[in-house]
Amino acid sequence: MARNFDLLSACEAFVSVAERESFTVGGRGAGVTQSVASRRIAALEEHLGSRLFERTSRRVALTPFGRGVLPAAIRLVDASQAFADDADHARALPITLAVPHHLSPAAAARVCAAAADRSLSVELLEGAPRERTEWMSSGRVQLALAHVESDRADWSTPLGVGFAGGGNSHGDDGGAGRAGSSTDGERDGEEPFSLAELRPRRGTPERRRLWLAPEDDVPNVRDRLELVRNGAGLAAGRLRLATSLVTAIAHAIADGDLVLCTRAEAGEADLAWHPLADLDLSRGYTLVHRDADLAARFLEAAGSRLPALLGAPQQRIVDAR
Repeated sequence: MARNFDLLSACEAFVSVAERESFTVGGRGAGVTQSVASRRIAALEEHLGSRLFERTSRRVALTPFGRGVLPAAIRLVDASQAFADDADHARALPITLAVPHHLSPAAAARVCAAAADRSLSVELLEGAPRERTEWMSSGRVQLALAHVESDRADWSTPLGVGFAGGGNSHGDDGGAGRAGSSTDGERDGEEPFSLAELRPRRGTPERRRLWLAPEDDVPNVRDRLELVRNGAGLAAGRLRLATSLVTAIAHAIADGDLVLCTRAEAGEADLAWHPLADLDLSRGYTLVHRDADLAARFLEAAGSRLPALLGAPQQRIVDAR
């Protein structure tokens, strides 16, 4: 028997020739030439130790032995095709990517479309940082964008405070930080803001709060803000956690409060924005996974679309491996 005998290919030729009663037509049905089909069947006969066909000048007919083993050959060929079909189906199953809430639909669609161009079907599942971690641990998702410290982040964007325009975030009547004003080429409303300025001024009843969205309720953001809050002598209630970014922005608009957000989020809500004076905070992300090859395929297909999805202008080279 040939050293590199391929039982499956031989059975495919055997079944195709048996069904069509012709080596020429049967070979074509198996995707090979007549001579290749003949050689494969001869090798199968040698392997089995008996002839499969009676060969005459007029037609090709199965021998009794050939008729006896044909059903098993058909089952082998069918099982091989079913296996290939199942593999194709498994490759086509959607990959679930856990992402933050409040993403741009257009940016999200571009991520999915870029992945689809590389034969990756991606579904996005929105959740808070803690939920995304839990989904990754439980296997509910295959990939997740995790909120991480800035030195671990592959994509990041600065965090500052947003406030409703028409006044200023500093709580006085001075021009510093006033919406619509700028000096020395600074962006409007982007003078640094100190949390100490949340302390009420003499003669002013306002007690403004700084609201965090669930996306920033992570130790590397929340704990650092709490330290600065305590150092500024502010009550614990001055730093609050909202149920959503929308709710946090609503407090800024309705109550004159501040919201921790990115410059882009402030712009979308028509809020003025200040960087923080007390500390350097950013919202950083990295892609976490269980399968490095899958993560690499996804990044190759759609990685260039992730900065826009995350509103993260700062990006470093990512290697999932």
